[in-house]
Amino acid sequence: MAFWFRKMLLVGVLVLASVPVTAAERIEATYNFVWNGFVVFTAQTVVDHTPDSYEVSLDVRTCGVMRLFSRGQGVLTAKGERAEGGRITSRHFTSQGRWDGEDYRKEMFFDADGKFIRWERDWPEEWLEDYEREPVPDDLKHGPDGLSVVMALMADAPPEMLRVFDGDEVVELRLHCGDDGELKKSRHSPVSGAATKCQFAAETIAGKIIETEELRKKRLKEEAKAKKRAERYAKKHQDDEDDVGEDDEHGFPIWFQRIDGMDYSVPVRAQFNSGWGKVRMYLTEIKTSDGLHLER
Repeated sequence: MAFWFRKMLLVGVLVLASVPVTAAERIEATYNFVWNGFVVFTAQTVVDHTPDSYEVSLDVRTCGVMRLFSRGQGVLTAKGERAEGGRITSRHFTSQGRWDGEDYRKEMFFDADGKFIRWERDWPEEWLEDYEREPVPDDLKHGPDGLSVVMALMADAPPEMLRVFDGDEVVELRLHCGDDGELKKSRHSPVSGAATKCQFAAETIAGKIIETEELRKKRLKEEAKAKKRAERYAKKHQDDEDDVGEDDEHGFPIWFQRIDGMDYSVPVRAQFNSGWGKVRMYLTEIKTSDGLHLER
């Protein structure tokens, strides 16, 4: 569960990373995640903002063949305040849903300066056992949370590096953009053509998972079992999509494109490796409150 939701959260962070603060007050984007030709996850991101406040939501759920292996759905929301110069202050974050028959919920509260106050967490006992972590120093317990960082990246001069606190860990996020190129047409997305390739990386710097030998063996056993089941399905279907880059030590590739009718770029395609093999992300629909609507 942790691997997939980490990837979904990173997508939520990037969905509107280059949208200027003067853009439409409501922006909605939908992405599909495709493995071996199958859509296995969908992610819907919505950003509502005014000059003084913001609210971001991310709805992620399994679909298609993925539901034969694992069923899950989660909704993450973040609310906070905005100030002159693009400065944001996290005030409230929630993550809740259901995964493989288990309900879960996490809620975080921040003070007027964005410092973490407290949280409420209702997780299955097995999750708490499997996710024991090193303690996070108090001076690192500060916003932005994982979704509020979207607003930080929408500032006039967004930072090259951000640290995110989610209650369990502190993650350092980096985005490096380089070469331009061409994305081939795909049946999974309405966009193709000229795009800019970036590399997105996330590294845990505090609150790392403490994995005992017993838990390591359990994880490896579960991963091997899932991989075998996935390989059986993969042999029956041909994956005819083109690669858009490879994971490396710096993260995974993601492509941004300026869409007709927009004055800014948005993420349109990405690719990362999983225990099952390559998973590709495609923009399938985007809407704004000023009337733009593009869909597959």
